[in-house]
Amino acid sequence: MTAHAFWKQSNVFEMFGLDFMLDEDLNLWFIECNSSPQLVGTNTYKTNFLIKMLKDLYEIQYAFFKSRMARVVKIIKQMELEGVMEGAINYTKWRQEYTEASRNRLEPQFNISADNSFHLIMDLNKDKSEAYFGNLRDECII
Repeated sequence: MTAHAFWKQSNVFEMFGLDFMLDEDLNLWFIECNSSPQLVGTNTYKTNFLIKMLKDLYEIQYAFFKSRMARVVKIIKQMELEGVMEGAINYTKWRQEYTEASRNRLEPQFNISADNSFHLIMDLNKDKSEAYFGNLRDECII
């Protein structure tokens, strides 16, 4: 419902705190969502959880950054070669390739470690319900 207000730039992220509750019938209820949640280790378990979460988050961000930069550098090198071979660079031709290269996706050589707690739940590089791994029906997606 709020996706329209998200900053759609692949080199930034925002952390949200989501609170859920299980009732006596094990139905999952969404309670609230907090932007910029407070990250305070009030006990040993929570401190260790927060440390692991932040390490995982940085690993993910760094992997995506390296992946995106590898694609962008490849495009720049191809443009440079075109400039040398053709005497000029056709920027219109490269604009779409650059836009695609700078999208947020992970190349296989920049994998996230197996012990990372990250689970992909949405991939906007895919269409409709496929972007949500089948967890939402097409008619629920704007």
